[in-house]
Amino acid sequence: MESITSVEMYIADRNAEWLGVPRLALMENAGAAVARIALSEFPTAERILVVAGTGDNGGDGMVAARHLHGAGKEVRVIVLGEPREELAKVNFEALRRTRVGIAVAATPEELLALQSWFTWAQLIIDAVLGTGIRGKLREPHSTAIDLMNLAPAPKIAVDVPSGLDPDTGEVRDKAVKASVTVTFHKAKRGLLQPQAATYVGRLVVERIGIPPEAELYVGPGDFRLLNLARRADSKKGDHGRVVVVGGSAEYSGAPMYVALAALRTGVDLAILVEPEPAAAAAKAYSPDLIAIPLPGDRLRPAHVDKVLDLARKADVLAIGPGLGTEPETQEAVRAIFSKLSGKVPMVIDADAIKALSGLKAAGLVVFTPHAGEFKALTGVEPPAELDKRIGVVKGEAARINAVILLKGRYDVISDGVRVKVNITGTPAMTVGGTGDVLTGLVAGLATKARDLMAAASIAAFVNGLAGEEAARELGFHITASDLLKYIPSIIRRYSDESVR
Repeated sequence: MESITSVEMYIADRNAEWLGVPRLALMENAGAAVARIALSEFPTAERILVVAGTGDNGGDGMVAARHLHGAGKEVRVIVLGEPREELAKVNFEALRRTRVGIAVAATPEELLALQSWFTWAQLIIDAVLGTGIRGKLREPHSTAIDLMNLAPAPKIAVDVPSGLDPDTGEVRDKAVKASVTVTFHKAKRGLLQPQAATYVGRLVVERIGIPPEAELYVGPGDFRLLNLARRADSKKGDHGRVVVVGGSAEYSGAPMYVALAALRTGVDLAILVEPEPAAAAAKAYSPDLIAIPLPGDRLRPAHVDKVLDLARKADVLAIGPGLGTEPETQEAVRAIFSKLSGKVPMVIDADAIKALSGLKAAGLVVFTPHAGEFKALTGVEPPAELDKRIGVVKGEAARINAVILLKGRYDVISDGVRVKVNITGTPAMTVGGTGDVLTGLVAGLATKARDLMAAASIAAFVNGLAGEEAARELGFHITASDLLKYIPSIIRRYSDESVR
């Protein structure tokens, strides 16, 4: 049976909405599915009690109550406080306009006053807690679970038996012992664990209209994998240090795009380590950039020790943009890679990709090639057809033990096991420098993401949206610099930037 974690389910739910499937419709489908199972599994139950929480799980239960009422059943609903989630509020108001009996019980005492409702019921629907449960239960949830378990009527759990960890199947405090659990889209991983069987009962998986693309495509839900919160007592450096190795006498702009994009993700420091001509250009361009010059006009083996020293003090190293492909530069890149692979997270782009052709990583590496660079790195020509492209990228990422972000009309990202596709972007982004902005986004978000796969996926999404917004304002006349100003507002739009 296919399974999914609670975070993956959250991502799919939010991404489905971004793809045009309203979450209210998903809740309606979920509640209708619960009602349908209740009618088929317990056809003789005429008196049905729904115990609903204040979040989305409670909203699912309220929808089920409405459908069961419409099927001619006598339905009562206990809500454990005023609904707090918007979709639960909508369905609470819809239910209040019916003749279903509703009671709000926000305390254990108020619940105990309704104890007769639990003995009255011939079937109880548990819609108290869904996939968000963690740790010890609070009141009135704890008392509600006790009362449901004490009641003689069979129980149907909505999505997950309340109190059961959806990812591990553990019960840290107490949980509802259901006869049937109706879970949505895919089985939550914890429901399949042997220790959960006592609580889950018979497991039914109901599809509720989430398209498979909601898991494949990067979208707003993926921002759940970022931690952008800041402590009130935080200091410079706590929120990310990125070292950028790039540039040469000929190319100074590319590494600046990387550093500036990283800064726009919210890292505290982006330090350019580059040959003297490029470092001088960076210092002249912006006071936001810290540039440490390397003697000479390009990266050489003599610079490796200094680069390693700086990189080991950083959270992420980005290397490649503007370096050039001279043999001594490629030798230096290979030396840096061999010393740091598996030890310091690295984002490798442009000329550095060509230097590492045929090499495998020891983990903690993201390669960001376009089609030509992908062939140089792997020896494989990426297919044009998306499904075949996905298969090739996944296979090569597994073979070289790295995350690969293959840029294109649709960006394909894989760590060799998971695959994501980014569909944001515009033809206006063929202008030079947009790939360097992407590299900076990957490096910056790597300091804040759950893993490099998440950082690369979200970076591709943000980069594409920034290009779309720049093109919407300026048409096909944008430069890479135009993308930078949109990055903070896009990240803020989809993420939690709270102070803790």
